[in-house]
Amino acid sequence: MRDHREFAALTRRAERTAPHMKGSPLARDAVAACVGRSADTVNPQHRLRITKAPKILLLNARHDPSTAYEWAVNVHRQSRTATVLLTYEGWGHGVYDRSDCTRNATDAYLIDLTVPRDGTRCAAVEPVVTPMSAR
Repeated sequence: MRDHREFAALTRRAERTAPHMKGSPLARDAVAACVGRSADTVNPQHRLRITKAPKILLLNARHDPSTAYEWAVNVHRQSRTATVLLTYEGWGHGVYDRSDCTRNATDAYLIDLTVPRDGTRCAAVEPVVTPMSAR
């Protein structure tokens, strides 16, 4: 991105394309930090090479507006011997507190070192809406 004018145009285009997503201010800030930088990559992406690690639990929602599910699938594809992918079939960013299934699997992993079966899927559940007065 050459300048702020180009960045602003891209932001407006994203807002027109997906008006209900509203965009992430964190993502916009991260992109804005790159405005005017050269195209030289000092830390290029590369295939993952995870060695000497315990099984890593990857959690991702199928419909996450911030971290695409395909990203988690790609990480898992590159590191099958080192990772286990747990999929929450619902929406939202952050998976831990979405359901009993996600919470129990994560707690078992963190507390008891129990790794869920690879490919575990947790059903989407209706989110609990808290009234503003209770917040």
